[in-house]
Amino acid sequence: MKQVADRYQSALPRIKASVRSAHDYFKENFDRYNEFTRFVCESNLTGDEVTLLQTMGRPQLEFNTLASRVARLLGEFAKAEPDIMVTADDEDKVDWMTLKVVEQHLRHVLLDIDNHHTRFEVYKDLLVGGFSVLKVYTDYASPMSMDQVIKFDRAEPTLCVFDKLARQSHKGDGMYCAELFPKSKDEFEVEYPDVSLSTVSFKRNFSGFQWSYINDNSEIILLADYYEKKKQEKTIVQVRDGRVMEKSEYDKMVREWNDITVPPAIIGKPRKTIVDKIVRYRCIENQVLEYEETDYNMLPLVFVDGSSTLVRNHKNGNIKQVCLPYVYHAKGAQRLKNFAGIALANEIESQVQHKVMVAKEALPKEEGWLDAYKDVQKASNYVFNAFYEEN
Repeated sequence: MKQVADRYQSALPRIKASVRSAHDYFKENFDRYNEFTRFVCESNLTGDEVTLLQTMGRPQLEFNTLASRVARLLGEFAKAEPDIMVTADDEDKVDWMTLKVVEQHLRHVLLDIDNHHTRFEVYKDLLVGGFSVLKVYTDYASPMSMDQVIKFDRAEPTLCVFDKLARQSHKGDGMYCAELFPKSKDEFEVEYPDVSLSTVSFKRNFSGFQWSYINDNSEIILLADYYEKKKQEKTIVQVRDGRVMEKSEYDKMVREWNDITVPPAIIGKPRKTIVDKIVRYRCIENQVLEYEETDYNMLPLVFVDGSSTLVRNHKNGNIKQVCLPYVYHAKGAQRLKNFAGIALANEIESQVQHKVMVAKEALPKEEGWLDAYKDVQKASNYVFNAFYEEN
């Protein structure tokens, strides 16, 4: 594996530049995703607001209404998730049983059999963060199985990058995508004992994208699965039975034909076409670890768009994608509600408690009569000396 990877070390600078460029392009959306996740799910008050309220002596109260709205939508979604329906492009050539089998197979593949709550979590990402990412891959059915199955799962949205020139909502029209996996140095050395990390520098600088850094005294290294499209020119033919195949496959079929019948003839003329082949690089900061030519004909990371638009910067003319959470425009209303609630609570907390002003000489000496002055919340009558007792 290492010898194969050595042949592709020259691609490392290009891969790193693509990953950094895509991350920087989408950084505002990543920051907005983290900001609103905290705003809705953890606290409506920022650290600066808490400090200001403490300085002013006001209560640090929250009146979070966004979380309950998101929870309601998630509950409604859990009871009525979208279903799958398969239809034929030409119903005259496909029978209903084939459609039923394909539909049930897709239901089985897309069913959350691993109990990861994939569709639920993706929907929550759209409501709270504005976007999400799905990952399609193949894996063995179980640790003790030899059968591979198709699976799909949610990937961490803030650890996936896509070609910034992609324009489709799923970003499958881009030339590359990548998924990043933070791993501790000890964990990485266990998985790759032959890989040297002597040239990797772990820094505490978090200003920008870093392939390696220190977090809570732990040395973290980023492992990237980088998927890239490679364009290949193919010659295809159509045979008499309706199949379309590569010319090389047809020639091989003719050479190996072992039947008394004549092999199916070519209809029409061969033509040239361009097909996409997806390759995967697994790399870290200083080297490419693996290289693989996959069976995918599309990028395996699918961007799930919530509500986004392309905005042109009026200063330099650059276009950027802005992903907005479902609760984005409710942030101001939520902050206003917090402000009004805190002001009301502060008013109640600071209300004047003393309602009676009486001369000291007028206070009665008897303890029973003094109780009315001591416990003002209890209904009673005030008794006082009309004249100074010693005069």
